[in-house]
Amino acid sequence: MIGTLRTISAIVAVLIIVMLALSGTGGGFVSGFTDMLLGPFISALAFGNFLETAAKLTLAGLAASMAFSAGCFNLGGEGQVLAGGLAATAVAIYLPELPRGLALTLIVAVGFCAGGIIGTMSGILRAKWRVDELISTFLISAVIANLGYALLVGPLRDLDSYLIAAPPLPSAYQLLPWWPPSRLSAVLVWAVLLTMATHIFLQFTIWGYRWRLRKANIEFASYVGINTASIAIVSLAASGALYGLVGAAALMDSGRAIQGFTNNLGWDGLAIGLVAGNRPRWIPIFAIVYTWIILGAQTATVKSGFSFALSGLVQAIIFFLVTARRLEGKNIA
Repeated sequence: MIGTLRTISAIVAVLIIVMLALSGTGGGFVSGFTDMLLGPFISALAFGNFLETAAKLTLAGLAASMAFSAGCFNLGGEGQVLAGGLAATAVAIYLPELPRGLALTLIVAVGFCAGGIIGTMSGILRAKWRVDELISTFLISAVIANLGYALLVGPLRDLDSYLIAAPPLPSAYQLLPWWPPSRLSAVLVWAVLLTMATHIFLQFTIWGYRWRLRKANIEFASYVGINTASIAIVSLAASGALYGLVGAAALMDSGRAIQGFTNNLGWDGLAIGLVAGNRPRWIPIFAIVYTWIILGAQTATVKSGFSFALSGLVQAIIFFLVTARRLEGKNIA
């Protein structure tokens, strides 16, 4: 109950800061705040994109939550999202003629596996050599960010474009939009099904119980015979795999791998996961609220004439508040 109240307090604090910022704009406070609240609902295009963004953030939040639920902390989400997207891009470039069903299955599987392999690396470092996963996931992600840039300006670059980008995906590798002209697609179904699967796994299986016990008391879990090292490996692998899936979804959403196509999904997912903690069933709700605030702030920024990147300010405040709330007085290891 206290945790829920603190989460609500964080959201209220963000809204108050946004209101203060908008009060000084030329368009006026009322107009700016109305644009923020109604921005995601002003048209079918905006609402469809709102649902698609919330679905991707739900997947990213589930990825972060998988690590948290076992007492681990994955700071490498941004790199794992990028790795999943670029691995899927490579498949689409070098195998452009596959049938649609096989192409979609392959691109999703490759993205999932790419993120999972990277997460597994940090899990092994944690289990075998006690390397703190906070350090390893972040540093590996930083390496992947630079490697990804090198790939986009090198072997994956579209030579017919002035952008730092790979060639557009063949049509067989693109998800069909459900609600044109918005980007709403099957990613919404993925988010619902994986939320249910994650909740069932953590709450109603013996393996989920072991993960939760490891988080609650790793020494006691080891004492009663639970292999805490293997849980660290598997949880970080699962977290990375879901982040990789998010990267594949982001790629299919944008239609090509262009510099910045991950759009901070790793960090935003981490913020949502921090709010949800051990409650993956609540991640879709938090993702919807987070998306509403972010997209609404972007709309207000455009319409109110506010010169500062208001959406970036909102993201920073949310991340700071929920991180401080979760880490206060706690040992993440």
